[in-house]
Amino acid sequence: MFSAYEGWEEVERIETLRSLFGQPGLHQYPFVEVVFNSYLFHVDVAPVDEQSQWQRFVFDKMENVFSFAKIERIDEYRIFLQTRRSSSADYEIKRVVEIASAKAIGGESFFVFSFADGSVEIGSLNNLVEHEIVSRYRIWRQPRIDEK
Repeated sequence: MFSAYEGWEEVERIETLRSLFGQPGLHQYPFVEVVFNSYLFHVDVAPVDEQSQWQRFVFDKMENVFSFAKIERIDEYRIFLQTRRSSSADYEIKRVVEIASAKAIGGESFFVFSFADGSVEIGSLNNLVEHEIVSRYRIWRQPRIDEK
């Protein structure tokens, strides 16, 4: 979850941006607060035509990434996971190449993220380890460039 307080809003050029983008409800903040030490998902969306550029969106839940891609009909995008920070390590940002939906011995459902560097992150709040996973199935895989 992200928080932004009214006093943080950038108001200097907002009317120009609202007109330019045709978005009267547009708000802009120079920063937001991440309320909990949770995962963040950075999603880079490919250009849709020669005049557009890559766009980046940040989400607080993986489910929101999938909903966004479906609603906006986005085919080509890359997902990067910003890991949680622990007392022994800073967070990292890693490129996700595969996502699995999984279930633990105790019934908890969560995602398992496989990264481009070969590492894996179990997206559970209970610090689960590999042997506690009783079922897992792939729900997303980043397409390889030569598959397009």
